[in-house]
Formats: sequence, structure tokens, C-alpha cells
Amino acid sequence: MRVITLDKNAQVEAVVTESVVESFSPVAHKAYHEMADKPVVEVDALTQLHANLEMLQDLQTRLAFVMREVRYLMKV
Repeated sequence: MRVITLDKNAQVEAVVTESVVESFSPVAHKAYHEMADKPVVEVDALTQLHANLEMLQDLQTRLAFVMREVRYLMKV
């Protein structure tokens, strides 16, 4: 049987490897846009999220407009 005694006052030295450092860097995704001037674009995840949210907001307002027009035409 082994008894392990720990010194709580001892200093612990942290070793940081390259893989740990790379995991904290922002994630970049490559996107392919066929009709664009630059077909392959690399954007970090947060920027892509903001762009997707803006696009969803635009599409939602357009759909709301179309639905309003359809309801108006159905009443006539």
C-alpha cells in the first residue's frame, strides 16, 4: 500500500502545449460561394454567426411582407 502526501503550499507549474493554445484561438470556417469573386472565403465563427443572423432577420421580414400581402388578397 502506498501513501501519498501532498504539500498544499507547493507551487504548481503549468505546462501549456501548442494544442491547448490553438484550442483557444477563434475557429475559422471556409465557405464556398460559387458566384462570388473569391469563391473560397475564410471567416471566423462569430462573424459568420452575425452574418447569418442578419440574413435570417432580412428573410423573416420579407416573408412577413409576403404573408401580409397573401392575407390581404384572400380577404378581397
